[in-house]
Amino acid sequence: MAGFENTVEAVIDVTRPAFEGIEEYTTKEVGEVGEAVARAFLCDHGYEIVDCNWKTPFGEVDIIAEAGGETVFVEVKSRRLLGFSLDDDCFNAPEQAFDEEKFGRYEKMAEFYKMVHEDVCDIRFDVVAVTFLSNRIAHVVHLGGGYWWDE
Repeated sequence: MAGFENTVEAVIDVTRPAFEGIEEYTTKEVGEVGEAVARAFLCDHGYEIVDCNWKTPFGEVDIIAEAGGETVFVEVKSRRLLGFSLDDDCFNAPEQAFDEEKFGRYEKMAEFYKMVHEDVCDIRFDVVAVTFLSNRIAHVVHLGGGYWWDE
């Protein structure tokens, strides 16, 4: 996995079971709920959401946001870890699923985005990993500044 410039971690504990039934969700549904958690997390940290699930011929960008004058492509990775601990040896952190191949696809998507949005100069790539620990607790890791596209 590429190196990231900064990491922000948080444990979100909602007052009611916001993820009720998550143990029965399909992988796609877990991903959709993870993206909703990621959007809320980013907004709470000063990001403005520009677009979601933006499709290109090369793939889909989960979230496009702006922060501090930068355009940020955010890949969201979500997992369920019900009944286990983040410290368990068998746990594969969701952020580990973002690799060099994924960065290569994001480069193509960034180039395409800049063709469509000529006012954008460079694009930063971030990863938000969401791990659902129960039907009301989620662990969020925001890895910022893993890569820039500025050609």
